[in-house]
Amino acid sequence: MATPSQEIERAKGVPAKIGKYVIINKIGKGSTGDVFLSHDPYYRRDVAIKVYNIEEDSDADRAKVARKMFFNEAHMVGMLQHPNIMPIYDAGEEEGKYYVVTEHIQGARTLAAYCRPDNLLRVDDVVEIIYKCAKALHYAHGRGVIHRDIKPSNVMLTNDNDVRIIDFGIAIVSDSEVSRIEGIAGSPSYMSPEQVQSEELTPKSDLYSLGAVMYELLTGFRPFRADNLSKLLHQIVYATPPPIHTYRDDLPEQLEEFVATTMFKEPNQRIASGASMAAELTRVYKDLRQKYDSLDNQEHFDVLRTLTFFHEFSHAEIWEVLRASDWHEYKDGEDIVREGEIDDRFYIIVTGSVRVEANGNNLGALANGDCFGSYGTGHNNVEAVIDLTHADILPRIFPRRNMGSSTCI
Repeated sequence: MATPSQEIERAKGVPAKIGKYVIINKIGKGSTGDVFLSHDPYYRRDVAIKVYNIEEDSDADRAKVARKMFFNEAHMVGMLQHPNIMPIYDAGEEEGKYYVVTEHIQGARTLAAYCRPDNLLRVDDVVEIIYKCAKALHYAHGRGVIHRDIKPSNVMLTNDNDVRIIDFGIAIVSDSEVSRIEGIAGSPSYMSPEQVQSEELTPKSDLYSLGAVMYELLTGFRPFRADNLSKLLHQIVYATPPPIHTYRDDLPEQLEEFVATTMFKEPNQRIASGASMAAELTRVYKDLRQKYDSLDNQEHFDVLRTLTFFHEFSHAEIWEVLRASDWHEYKDGEDIVREGEIDDRFYIIVTGSVRVEANGNNLGALANGDCFGSYGTGHNNVEAVIDLTHADILPRIFPRRNMGSSTCI
């Protein structure tokens, strides 16, 4: 149930209510406004409320864009109902506050967290994520909606690795009476050539942007990078992104070719639709799974069987751990998790040892079969702030089932 507004100790700037919704706290801030947490007692669900800074913005042009974005999202209340699209439940205006009510997902993060070379997701996880996005976009396109702003920060990843596409504020909706935002609207690094040139857009523009996101998730680098906007836009229209194999050489050629086809300059040369994109990714995914199930993993399987941690696991469960994990070797003295870092991964030491430090103090050591991490706690942060050094070999685990253990840090 909602907590009565008088019982909530409020931070400065947090309103007691927005519309009919009692505000619990502020959970985010974006370029167009603030996001608050509330609870809908009628449907018994937590909701996120995005409040647009329209009346408070001294910049008339920016306020005008924010107003259009609000009406765009308000127009879509109940319009898009797909498991991989963030649902919009409600929208309204009260005392100059324009707000949109959406699903709230505890602990979700955006794909932006996994766009660094040192924090990439497993390749088959990337394929699965982009597959779900492609299916969701195909659904939206079939209802006359072009998102126009597909980028890592507009794709949320839930705690159980499900996907939600968010923020349809600048979307084009066919047959809508809401006036569209004209000019170059969106995030330039992920725009299609036709979007950069303010040409008429088709669903293939979104697919180009999704391909650019996939490129970054696989490499940790954006397809095009420049020191000013003019150079960046010129590259998007005329240049070819560096081949993925220049960043990493462990990806199958089939996958690299697939990403390239999504980013052809001419829309009619790209993959036909979100459904076609998803179908091709299904084939890529099957090939990747066969790779992880191959005899190449037999040696790793044999090692894991000897660890105390896995003594109660069946053979099938150990293979599932291998499929859902990354086997990584660390050099002597290399940090694994630095003090104060956010890390939602789960680690198992296969061979070697690690030293655990906090605030410069040595807390002890971990060895073969020991594990550490925050998986299963319900939080994204490591519970104990630790600094780990002298690690030899660890797999980085992204488990698909609860592997929590009372013996883990």
